Amino acid sequence: MAVITLLTDFGDKDYYVGLFKGDLYMSSPSARIVDISHSIPPYDIVTGAFFLKNVYSHFPIGTIHIARIFEQGIGGQKLLAAKYGHYYFIAPDNGFLSLVFDNKPDLMVEVDMSQVKLKTLEEYYCRVVKEITFNNSIGSIGKVAKDFVEKKAMMPLIQEHKIVGSVIHIDNFGNAITNIHVKDIERFDKEKQMRINYRKYDFIDRIVPNYSDVPQSYSLARFNSLGYLELCINCGNAADLLGLVRGDAVQIIFE
Repeated sequence: MAVITLLTDFGDKDYYVGLFKGDLYMSSPSARIVDISHSIPPYDIVTGAFFLKNVYSHFPIGTIHIARIFEQGIGGQKLLAAKYGHYYFIAPDNGFLSLVFDNKPDLMVEVDMSQVKLKTLEEYYCRVVKEITFNNSIGSIGKVAKDFVEKKAMMPLIQEHKIVGSVIHIDNFGNAITNIHVKDIERFDKEKQMRINYRKYDFIDRIVPNYSDVPQSYSLARFNSLGYLELCINCGNAADLLGLVRGDAVQIIFE
């Protein structure tokens, strides 16, 4: 039984997700479909890639991950299928997959839409899924993609006495998740005093393991389960109360 995940910017107000799920079940009746999220901001491949990059390996080997974000429709952009490690990925050719992968994929294929003329983009996705499900391969659905859109993820800047990062996601609780990873911190002298600046004169002076390590309504910094630094308020909305939005600079200064 194939496991298929869906990640889209379709939202939950329209019929688009239901229509696509129906087509997938029609083509692969025994598949198990799992929703990662359909609330990615429209056209936001950076946030979408952040989601998929951090969850794809938590699924069973052989899972097919479908990401439909910033699509341009049939003829508007190429459709790519990739094998990366033990997983398969299908997404538009808009740079999304290059943000998900840390290394070169084992195989990247441009789906040949001239082999079989289909009416909708959903049908092409389903065709790729069937090829993977029945043949455990993507090699026959197109040609090796040598020319595809690549994007570079925004990485924190590591300097002698500080790390300069940014807020990359605001979660449902208002926690501001940054692109600064615990591994970035480990290279600095632990004996030095650390200050996390999120405004010119506003800062947090320590990192704690749990939200409850500070009183309710107090601000804190912690590493989440993925290892990324997040700025939070215990039982409060940090984005609102600290005035943080996606893209804001966050600096960790070691003195």
